[in-house]
Amino acid sequence: MRSKYKIVFLGTQSVGKTTLISQFVHRHADEKYHPTIGIDFLSTKIDINGKEVKLQLWDTAGQERFNSIIPNYTRDSFIAIVVFDLSNQKSFEQIDHWINDLVRIHDTNNCVKVIIAGNKKDLISEEQRLSFSSLGNQKAQEHKGKYVETSAMKYEDIYELVKTVNDYIFEDIQRSDSVIDLNKESEVINLEATRKGRCC
Repeated sequence: MRSKYKIVFLGTQSVGKTTLISQFVHRHADEKYHPTIGIDFLSTKIDINGKEVKLQLWDTAGQERFNSIIPNYTRDSFIAIVVFDLSNQKSFEQIDHWINDLVRIHDTNNCVKVIIAGNKKDLISEEQRLSFSSLGNQKAQEHKGKYVETSAMKYEDIYELVKTVNDYIFEDIQRSDSVIDLNKESEVINLEATRKGRCC
């Protein structure tokens, strides 16, 4: 099992990455806009089926001038959350850039889990939301990821994102536990084989 899970938030400027992280960690949103300069991160701990898990949530700047340094921070991430603004079509059109150029550049085996988050759902009509939902799910399938919709101003409106992150971590813990069990079983089999060998 990993000692910590690194989760990086990506997306163009003003899509709500910092506010999502604040809700995720503190269950509180700062309504004043403070653009992230370069890179920042917060840590938190969560409980997954009785196991305490440490998360590192990395907040990246959305300005193009910082693109050159971002791949250094997406490296070794467990999850990349690509955020776009549901009321801003251009931010959706940048999703491929964030994933292909800044995540997969160091992840050619597609090990990093991808979540595409359509944020600010409170600012659009239900008709617009349904349209983006179809596009978002299609885009997530292209990148073998998952699509969620959020509104970062209330914690209950990021529940789908939190649950998706927790599900990915739970699956990873289960996989790790299965490997440990298989290794233990292999050790027992080898030990039994050694004992039988000594009796011959």
